[in-house]
Amino acid sequence: MACPDTITTKNLSGKLRLNKTLSDDIDETLKLQGVGYIKRTAIANFTLTLEPVQFTDDDGVEHIDVKQTLSGGFKAPADSLLLNGEESSKNDDLFGHLIAKSWRSKVDDLDIDFLKEGWSEDTVEDGLIAGIVKSDTAKTKKDWVINVVWGFAVIDGVRRFARRFKFTTKERSEPIYVKLYYDYLE
Repeated sequence: MACPDTITTKNLSGKLRLNKTLSDDIDETLKLQGVGYIKRTAIANFTLTLEPVQFTDDDGVEHIDVKQTLSGGFKAPADSLLLNGEESSKNDDLFGHLIAKSWRSKVDDLDIDFLKEGWSEDTVEDGLIAGIVKSDTAKTKKDWVINVVWGFAVIDGVRRFARRFKFTTKERSEPIYVKLYYDYLE
């Protein structure tokens, strides 16, 4: 189902389910991030549902808290973004120790062409949710970086929530580019 026009990068709420048919496969990125075969197989066979809640705290900082659930009711690691551009560390159940930062960005301010492409008019106007997530190499011995953006795209005439990312690691000479599209549930 199409996302209503009232759901934007400035009002990101609702229930969104990953559309595996439209989305790119993420198995290789998960493998390079150190996710084991059994967990990767489970992720491939289950469907991810996101339930974002966006709000501004008393200090004027924008937050997006995302509850993630796999089909069958299995919980996936929750995500909590502070859109302040400051790095923070966390220990993620799936990926281990991470360093992340998130901010609001205009499409034209991005440095990576792949992340600039295909956004809806309202996303271009309101801006994207942008971020960098990287392994905490000192703690994980992994060395990967994800440049990610969230917004909305019109695919086959249907407005959808979308995430795009560029994944890089020293284990590969070329980056991996991924597009993820979500169906609006409610």
